[in-house]
Amino acid sequence: MHTPSPQEQIFDMGFGLMRARLLQVFAELQIADYLAAQQPVPHVHAPSLDRFLRACATIGLVTTQPGGSFLLTPLGETLRTDVPGSLRGMVTSIFGGGHLKAWANLRASIERGVTAFDDAHGEDVWAYFTKTNPAEGQVFNQAMSDFSGALIPAILASYQFPASGTIVDVAGGNGTLLCAVLNQQPGLSGIVTDLPFTIPAAEAYLAAQGMADRAIAVAADFFATVPAGANTYMMKFILHDWNDHDAGRILDTIRAAALPDSKLIILESVVPDSDADAGPARIMDVNMMVMTGGKERTATEWHTLLNAHGFTIDEIVPTPSPMSVIAARLS
Repeated sequence: MHTPSPQEQIFDMGFGLMRARLLQVFAELQIADYLAAQQPVPHVHAPSLDRFLRACATIGLVTTQPGGSFLLTPLGETLRTDVPGSLRGMVTSIFGGGHLKAWANLRASIERGVTAFDDAHGEDVWAYFTKTNPAEGQVFNQAMSDFSGALIPAILASYQFPASGTIVDVAGGNGTLLCAVLNQQPGLSGIVTDLPFTIPAAEAYLAAQGMADRAIAVAADFFATVPAGANTYMMKFILHDWNDHDAGRILDTIRAAALPDSKLIILESVVPDSDADAGPARIMDVNMMVMTGGKERTATEWHTLLNAHGFTIDEIVPTPSPMSVIAARLS
């Protein structure tokens, strides 16, 4: 078996950007949907599309058929819009638009310690998605829902959520994760809370999932308030968006709203100490540096952050995904 030389490996890494862009444009143009429906892709230059799809075959999205047509593979199926576990929104968002321009500005973070997104766009990612480019913000929100959908089975298989009481999903978007938890625990009721513009989508999703009698959507800014008196508070991929100071402000808000015996469940990556088991968390840490000025944290950093804001970690449960379950309580 041929062992690639260091030069070959570097060359392959350099092509990684091109492979990512093939993936992103394939998703953005909804090519998987058209191939699945055996329909022509509209508004494209046909000879260029053929060359593009031939390249997509090299990364496993399609296979080339006799006569030059293309057949969608199981890998390509994950980029359809109408299938469970679709990752089209995530791929469209993170490999294009504002993300791409921010990552092109990575050097600014390394050299000057700034958030590359803010430096490139002249505003932070939240203003960009909600005010400057809300259409891209909707794609990002769908990306987060897609990401949740892909990770939820691993979370539920690894951790048993409380069987009763009320659980608040802080900054829970449209309620995808909350509904999955409520399905696991029929005796539990829930609240999904997020900024006001997300609430109509959350209410519609809760109703569509048959959860209107067990869950509600409440508008709230987690730097100011979250629904009070719940037995459990949950956050997925929220604290990694913020530096320690601002993450601490969110924890302070939750602590002020919580009951003395409330639990806090944080679903986040835990950066490993060993190079041998690094996984994606270290690269995601740089993504946070680039996009938001936040960070992924090691187990030690999670203990330090939570202890500083009145919480004690009871356990950190790994899952067969990039995410761990960090279960904590008030100190």
